[in-house]
Amino acid sequence: MLSHGIVTAHVSLPFLPATNPSLASIHQLYASAFTAMSVLPEIKTLEDNDRLCEAMAHMVEEHRDNIPVLAKGFQETRRYLPDSTITSFLNRAIRNRITLRLLAEQHLSLSTASLPSLRPHLSSSSPTTHLSLSPRDLIDTCAGYVSELCEATYGVAPKYRIEGNGATARVGGIGVHLEYVMTELLKNAFRATVECHTPKQEEQDPDVFRFDDLPSAHLSSDDFPEIVITIAVSPGVLSIRIRDRGGGIKPENLPNVFSYAFTTVPPLADPDMDPDSPGSDLYGGSSGAGYYGGVGGGPGGGETSLKTGMGTLAGLGFGLPLSRIYASYFGGSLDLVSMVGWGTDTYTVLRTV
Repeated sequence: MLSHGIVTAHVSLPFLPATNPSLASIHQLYASAFTAMSVLPEIKTLEDNDRLCEAMAHMVEEHRDNIPVLAKGFQETRRYLPDSTITSFLNRAIRNRITLRLLAEQHLSLSTASLPSLRPHLSSSSPTTHLSLSPRDLIDTCAGYVSELCEATYGVAPKYRIEGNGATARVGGIGVHLEYVMTELLKNAFRATVECHTPKQEEQDPDVFRFDDLPSAHLSSDDFPEIVITIAVSPGVLSIRIRDRGGGIKPENLPNVFSYAFTTVPPLADPDMDPDSPGSDLYGGSSGAGYYGGVGGGPGGGETSLKTGMGTLAGLGFGLPLSRIYASYFGGSLDLVSMVGWGTDTYTVLRTV
């Protein structure tokens, strides 16, 4: 069983990481879920199924913040573990979590939709799988959100354009996965474009604030090259390319871009930040739209993010590796090609029905 697999993986960790409060709490959640599900009787009646649904709904709610908590635990214990161990553990844990949520939420959705008058106590939920999903509409929504987030962070955002043969196409797929992947990739593209094409500040008295001190204070969206999103739809396959002119990725950073908690945003140590606060990025807070919210932090140990009241634009460190897991879950892929000094293309391929 998936919950049992996570419990076994946790036991295999060395003593200090295994006893970390965050990681230990995840272990306890999965152990409790395994116990709760294993004692349920065989499903033979609607009442039996209702009990299963209640247990599943409770499990989904309890495990809602698992990934931010895992990120916090491994940030605190990464000095005791090689990167390969962290990557292997997180890949397995996140894949199992995706599977649990998909199975549980789809069963809850189907149970609620069938004879809802007999189940007024079960809250309705949206289906996990959408059979008529508009990639263009979903991507446009993600790009609009990221554009507003970029403007709230920098004071300006580049324009974007959607092209390709998917303008009116409808596909079957898991919308929340596509939403998360597109939001994270677009965050990277918007941030790189603004930072690459914003004039560098000259050194001034740091104690005196001027409106002119904001690097993009006098820039508009027309001062930046647009971000181009190309959609290609063919039977069984949805392909999306996001092309930016954000200067590309430095060669020394390229091998690490799919590593957990790697970020190019410098650590911003804040002694007044309580990492256990619900508002902290380590617990999601108001961070990032998408399925799981914001997670992660900087490998340097300080709070690391470009954050506004709307969410976090960059610095959490889990965006690309999580996006690759979501893309590859049903046989898709996520790859990028960088031209240093020019820009980056990302290619997302998702299987559809």
